[in-house]
Amino acid sequence: MKPPTTLALRATIAAGLAALLAATAGAVPAGAATPGSAPSTNSPCPPQNPDLTLPNPPDHGVSQAQVFDRQVTDPSVYGGRVQFVWAALHPDQPPGVVASTYVTVFRNAPLRQYTFEWFKQNHPTWIAYTADRVTPAWEFNNHVYTPLDVGNPEVRRWMFENMIDPKIAEGFKVIAVDNVGVRNDFKRAGHYDEQGNWVQQFSDDPKDPAYIDYLTDWLTYLRDGLHARGVAAAFNITYHGGLHDQYQDDSPEYLAAISRAITISDIWLNEQGFTVHRAENVTDDEWLGTFKLFRKFRCKLMVVDSKLPTDYWYEASPEQREWVVANYFLHREQPTMMASTGLKDYAGFNDVPEQRADIGRPVTPPSKHGPTLWQRRYEHGLTVVNPSSTRSGVLHLPSGTWTDLHGKTYSGSVTVSPSSGLVLSRA
Repeated sequence: MKPPTTLALRATIAAGLAALLAATAGAVPAGAATPGSAPSTNSPCPPQNPDLTLPNPPDHGVSQAQVFDRQVTDPSVYGGRVQFVWAALHPDQPPGVVASTYVTVFRNAPLRQYTFEWFKQNHPTWIAYTADRVTPAWEFNNHVYTPLDVGNPEVRRWMFENMIDPKIAEGFKVIAVDNVGVRNDFKRAGHYDEQGNWVQQFSDDPKDPAYIDYLTDWLTYLRDGLHARGVAAAFNITYHGGLHDQYQDDSPEYLAAISRAITISDIWLNEQGFTVHRAENVTDDEWLGTFKLFRKFRCKLMVVDSKLPTDYWYEASPEQREWVVANYFLHREQPTMMASTGLKDYAGFNDVPEQRADIGRPVTPPSKHGPTLWQRRYEHGLTVVNPSSTRSGVLHLPSGTWTDLHGKTYSGSVTVSPSSGLVLSRA
């Protein structure tokens, strides 16, 4: 622990730097953001659960996660930049890297040997069906893994005994639970009992409160069972299901449901980030909803995976890659990790040069400046994001020359184009 005088000196220097930057920028001072801003606290996050083996990201630079590692033959490439592997093939990792193993929340993945016909013959009451009472509630139209009734105590025991406990025995300290959908978008309706009678569980409303309670009860049971084994729960809970316009939902019921699920997790993976899995960035109201959710859980260990709109990360434009990093610096806290992948390099280590950026520790919380721009000041620079899809914004820089992640210099006033971002350090 540092002496009190050192901590006080650091706080004084940080406060002075924040005041200087705000004064010289000619912009709204930190903490005086324009209306419509997200939660803006900049207080330190509390320590993580000491009883669990969890990632410990640094408090500066870009903290990275590796999402799947099927294409990583030598994990030494992480080079101290990766702190967490979502769905690793092996528990053994380089020092400072925590590995998790993969299961799904409602299905028997990844155990392919248990087919639908196996469940139908051996455990017909476990299968979850749609409202026609014939069609299994297949997720993503995938017929390899069977949708199960996780409200059934027998199913819960079977999943622990067959999918989870063997992986813990291998040495995994985190279980990565995929496809946690807080809406019933795959239309689960019910199952059959031992006498062959239909048991109706959910209505056709994707936000049926009964479904949300069913999900959160299972997540709580799952997390508590893992904690009893000294293991952490990492849930993939993706805002809007990663499906953008198809399931875009900002209703109070949806936001309450996703918040309940995130709160239960130890580590939260969001596979959408600020690029929507597709060839466009998240912008406008959807960007604000995403940003507010991230800031609401600013102290949660999280992985934000912004898939780039190209087959491979290096095919994405420098501006696209800087957009992802600028958004990361805008919302990050020490527990925040990120990943960037193309569509075909999802399971490989992507040495994205922009993710080597380090502008120190945040000095101010994020805040909105003017009609379009969001900014945040750091010890050695600043980040700015323009989430508008149509309007440019003007950034008024502090005096001196500033350099972005690709060596381009700026001074004075800078026009920030729609759907773009900059990470700037003083030259």
